[in-house]
Amino acid sequence: MNTLSRSVTLPQALMINLGAIIGAGIFVIIGVAIGRAGPSVIVSIMLSGLIAVLTGLSFAEIARHVAKEGGVYEYAKESFRPFAGFIGGWLWTFGNIIAIAAVSLSMGGYVNILFSTHINTVYFAVAAIVAFAAINIFGIKNSAKTISAFVAINLVVLLIFIVFGLSGFHSSNFANFAPDGMTGTIAGAAIIFFAFTGFSRVTTISDEVVDPERTIPKAIIFSIIISTVIYIAVAIVAVGIVPYSVLANSPAPLSTAIKSMHDSILAIIIAFGGVTATAGVILTGVLGTSRVFFALGRDHELPKFLSYIDRFSTPINAIVVSAVLSIAFLLLVSFGTIVDSSNAAILSAYFIINVSAIYFYYNLKKEQQHEKRYIPAVSIAGILSILLIVSYLGMVSLMLLFGIAAIGTIYYAFRNAPVGKLKGWHSHIHVPHHSAVRDFGPSRPAQ
Repeated sequence: MNTLSRSVTLPQALMINLGAIIGAGIFVIIGVAIGRAGPSVIVSIMLSGLIAVLTGLSFAEIARHVAKEGGVYEYAKESFRPFAGFIGGWLWTFGNIIAIAAVSLSMGGYVNILFSTHINTVYFAVAAIVAFAAINIFGIKNSAKTISAFVAINLVVLLIFIVFGLSGFHSSNFANFAPDGMTGTIAGAAIIFFAFTGFSRVTTISDEVVDPERTIPKAIIFSIIISTVIYIAVAIVAVGIVPYSVLANSPAPLSTAIKSMHDSILAIIIAFGGVTATAGVILTGVLGTSRVFFALGRDHELPKFLSYIDRFSTPINAIVVSAVLSIAFLLLVSFGTIVDSSNAAILSAYFIINVSAIYFYYNLKKEQQHEKRYIPAVSIAGILSILLIVSYLGMVSLMLLFGIAAIGTIYYAFRNAPVGKLKGWHSHIHVPHHSAVRDFGPSRPAQ
């Protein structure tokens, strides 16, 4: 029987997270956020980064004890309740599938800018999802190497943008710093948080990470800090080059800013960075969602065929399903709705993780296994910050969130109902309530 192998080191884990974070958020979504917050988008980024850190610490606390493939699903199930795990994994997965759809459309836009074409972005989007699903199928090492290359390119491109953009900087563009006051700033944070949702990506591949109880927490926190600093620097330079109102209406804000400097070479470099950044997010998106589907299939929460592992040690069926659902969403939902809906679903999953971290802490405290470095107040602050951000999301996205959650809840209830057992649904199936976990001990050796 084929199994997953531990081969992802800390640098690769960090790159996987950075690849999931530094993408559409900085190359596309920042324009939408600027439209809501104006120059105060800088504060919006800081707020989003803080929210990500708070929830990231909750993830890190659980990650030091739970080391199985599945991210939110596995963490919430082990820490809190099986249903919390299922619905958390369900929401996180669909939130990221929706995100893949949004980012793939953005990639098509940057490809058009790079090659001066006017091809329907949907064609590029579908081709990109299929291509990166194929890379995922050929093994985690190939995915990690590809992501590392994308991240390296993205960082260089953003550094070029910052350095050369400073030559066209106009401080007067910051005169009307918060045109819509604090309301606009928080609304901007609700949008830009889309850029940070990838910080939990590495938790979905715990079975493939070397020394996961130490590697995963470090990758989460380091990736949030690095991306926050980069986002703030890019936002300052972008608003400094052109008025925020111009960026707000652009599908490719960084390219729009650079074009005002009339440097064709810089414009090509930034457009190329937009392509590689969005490509990295698609690749890590398929990687993460497929692993959660794999975990749900492994535990019989979803059809077992999702847990099949091929000769490349990858869950091929789960990867294909992730790609197909992503394509379906990009064909059916508008871009603006996609972004807000993705945020709503992922934030809901993160809400569950913060609750789970608190519950997990007090359970360990009873068994005298807790460590003093974790403070429950951090998770409480994470919960409150998430509720604040969700209140600024659009009603359509919240309705879509409730629809996705309702479908998951109904499915779970039906699958676990006595009538299902009478029909033979569970005659040979056992859904584990707890996963294999460690008590601060070393992870199993690399395979």
